[in-house]
Amino acid sequence: MPITIPVSKVKQPIGDFYVGCIDARQLLKISYTEIRKFEDGTQEKIAGIQRERSPRRIEEIKRYVNLEYATFPTSIIIAVERECVSLEPFGPDKEDPNAKVFNLMLSPYGTPGDEEHIPLEKIAFIIDGQHRLAGLEGLEKDRRFDLNVSIFVGASDADRAEIFARVNQAQTKVNQSLVIDLASFYEERGPVKFAHEVVLAMNASKDGPLRNKVKRLGTADPGMGRVQTLAQASVVRPIVDYITPDPEDERNRRYMGLRNLLARPKEKPDWRKYIFHPFYEKEDDGAVFACLTNYFNAVKDKWPASWDDAPAGNILNRTTGYGALMRLLRPVYLANCREGEILHKAACDAVFARITITDAELTKEVFIPGSSGMARLYKRMLEESGLADVEQNQPSLF
Repeated sequence: MPITIPVSKVKQPIGDFYVGCIDARQLLKISYTEIRKFEDGTQEKIAGIQRERSPRRIEEIKRYVNLEYATFPTSIIIAVERECVSLEPFGPDKEDPNAKVFNLMLSPYGTPGDEEHIPLEKIAFIIDGQHRLAGLEGLEKDRRFDLNVSIFVGASDADRAEIFARVNQAQTKVNQSLVIDLASFYEERGPVKFAHEVVLAMNASKDGPLRNKVKRLGTADPGMGRVQTLAQASVVRPIVDYITPDPEDERNRRYMGLRNLLARPKEKPDWRKYIFHPFYEKEDDGAVFACLTNYFNAVKDKWPASWDDAPAGNILNRTTGYGALMRLLRPVYLANCREGEILHKAACDAVFARITITDAELTKEVFIPGSSGMARLYKRMLEESGLADVEQNQPSLF
């Protein structure tokens, strides 16, 4: 029994192809990929066009496709051999030479055992979209997921390689600060939107420690390079990490709630690990704003030259320093607060008074930008603050 896909014909310089819609489970049954690799253990012969599959990315997609707002609006691109395809113009005139809409039917070719046999599972060669398709293997049993497909019939190896290379080399990775900023449009207030709104408020707060320091879209405004030192993504992520272990699941629950859908029972995370979760549950962004404002005002008072002036080469209010300070926030909070309490500036001042790091040491030569410098700064602040015992008794978060 052939698989029938209603399609529209598209003409482009590389040749004609067809655009249609197919159920994800059907496409999984008939598709395959070829990873580009050396054959026979030597570099003399090489085959395939696809990159290595990323297990981590596939697992992320498996979770994503079961969220209520999951979508793949861009096409999976496949190539099929002419022998597996039958095209029939859609409408009464089956011989219309100018037809644009067809029923495209896919079937295995030949007889099992024959050299030219194309079995059901080898009908569709995946040119682009292998990770999305692999992730859809994790689709829940009762969930439907249609895919739009671009179908190239009889495409040569050269054409397949050209399409794959062109689609993937032309992609530009989206700035993560822009991704976070788009949370403003979400109807549901998940962890990212919650943290995003806290950061915007801090960035706008007239006398706040983060006043105008955040690069909202990831790049500094003209003439503000010395002042705007923190990309919004770098500021928001650690706050989200203090709210929940699973931001997508939390957002999905809020999304389902807006649509009166039944969400799965939720296990409350340990507040000692996710110190901002109690505030998030109560929609109390003002409390998170107060905790962070008090904390970073103490930082500002401890190192005013580094924080306010942001001299060249200083790392305190750049990603390295901010990341280390956000790691330190949890032991500071746990040493001074119970669940759902606001962290006060006096408590933070007492902690930073014990730290002996000077402005002169807060340089990229001492604390190399990146994860190693961040970890070094954090460990030194933790040891000098006397809070190492508090942190050792808690599970790792970062």
